[in-house]
Amino acid sequence: MKWYLDFGHGGKDSGAVSANKIKESDTVLKIGMLIKNNLEKNNEKVITTREKDLYYSLDYRSSKANKENCDYFISLHMNSSTNKSAKGVEVWVYDEKSKLYTLSKNICSNLSKTINTPNRGVKISKSFSVLRKTKMPALLIEIDFISNTSVEASLKSDIYIKNIATSISKSLLAFVNKSIVDDGIFYRVCIGEFKDKNDAIQLKNTAISKGFNNAYII
Repeated sequence: MKWYLDFGHGGKDSGAVSANKIKESDTVLKIGMLIKNNLEKNNEKVITTREKDLYYSLDYRSSKANKENCDYFISLHMNSSTNKSAKGVEVWVYDEKSKLYTLSKNICSNLSKTINTPNRGVKISKSFSVLRKTKMPALLIEIDFISNTSVEASLKSDIYIKNIATSISKSLLAFVNKSIVDDGIFYRVCIGEFKDKNDAIQLKNTAISKGFNNAYII
């Protein structure tokens, strides 16, 4: 499949800005590039609006996706409200007949559980330019409210950002009957410490004899 990933705003248009000046444009770029990497690891083709903090018009985004003949259009945004307690994920589609309506519900459900935020559900709008002007099925994700102080605090965490990207990636890949590729994290196990080096060597050799060929002394 060929995915079009649209990272909202950028450049002179920062989108929503939190109380402590975290920009929506920067946030969705970080998340989006992680999603791009996850999709490409699964041999999915990905086209993006931008991969740097640059401005592109709404017409440019839909036009580029159409010219590239992408299969699906995914737009990433952070929500904002004057109500500072507002919180939750929601996904917008053009209408209930959208081929991505079920995917949209899954994104909401999975992301809500992953980052412990309310599921505000799938919403319909014919006013969003990127939903109206794209020729392929499209959806727009409002990940959470950047105006909420707890969300803003969480966005400073790389783990939180990665969790969002992983959740969305899993939903997208499941839609095309794939699963996310493990990122290859390995964990080291250290066993014991000795004053006598010979004891350390003996334990290392025992570990090697049990099949742990990469055992070594530090």
